[in-house]
Amino acid sequence: MSLNAYEESFRNTAIVVTGAAGFIGSHLVEHLVTLGAKVTAVDNLQAGSWANLRAVSDRVVFAECDVRDADAMGALVEKVQPNYVFHLAANASVPGSVQDPVYDFEANCVGTFRVLNALRGQMACRKVVVASSGAVYGEPEAFPITEESPLRPISPYGASKLNTEITAQMMHRVYQVPVVIARLFNAYGPRMARFVVLDFLKKLQRDPYRLEVLGTGQQIRDFTYVADTVQGLLALALKGDCGEAYNVSSGKNCSVTDLANAIIAARGLSGKTRIEYTGKSWVGDAQRWEVSITRLKALGYQPQYTLEEGLRETIVWFDTTYGPTAM
Repeated sequence: MSLNAYEESFRNTAIVVTGAAGFIGSHLVEHLVTLGAKVTAVDNLQAGSWANLRAVSDRVVFAECDVRDADAMGALVEKVQPNYVFHLAANASVPGSVQDPVYDFEANCVGTFRVLNALRGQMACRKVVVASSGAVYGEPEAFPITEESPLRPISPYGASKLNTEITAQMMHRVYQVPVVIARLFNAYGPRMARFVVLDFLKKLQRDPYRLEVLGTGQQIRDFTYVADTVQGLLALALKGDCGEAYNVSSGKNCSVTDLANAIIAARGLSGKTRIEYTGKSWVGDAQRWEVSITRLKALGYQPQYTLEEGLRETIVWFDTTYGPTAM
């Protein structure tokens, strides 16, 4: 289902997006505005920037507040009376969660409770899409990963996201808040502020002939271009079953070494760049994620971007933002 297919469903609807100034949030806001929605963008700007929304700044209502602030969230929900809420505000860093688990818990667990509690009894709200993460699965023992796979997080971030899911499901069962959960996997694309694709591009910019890879390079991931992540979120808002969780990814896995070689090739550096491995990654770095998206595809979701296509789009943005890589 293409993004254009959602136009009739979201036109003139009141929508709140938390974490709107961040990477995925800003792309989601742009698409919703294009579809004719009336969007209120919520962010505390701890990690995001309103500059990410400059292309639609004249068509968005900005609300600088923290989702952990119960009074602020209550007043905002009462004012907007949203038809849909996309809750993306969170700490989104596994290493960051290891360094500061207190902030991770407060941002992810407390923040989610405040948002959902503010929505209790809001009859206008048709669906709340809560962003979780593939990190809730930890190190799976069987593949592909389905929504029924055991949930055994191996980092504070994964644990806080699992707590987020439990809270969301409780709010649905007890208070009938119409929640659906999106387990996001390895999104990349323009405006990303961290993660491996950006890390590789920055390293190649500094030295086109040497690329350091954390760990062994054999870590397996489902890298998902951000426009496909947005498509998945929209599909869940319209068709996802309340109280259920859905994997949101490309459905195509590759190793980190494969990713490195794809970026090297896209840069025209094949045969020139030497890959070096550190042999050790960070605490909480899962080694293998091969993901089933059968449940999400049943809603009409179909990824539109191959890895090569997504990397091309990302590199155009990177060169515009950071400058081209010297050869």
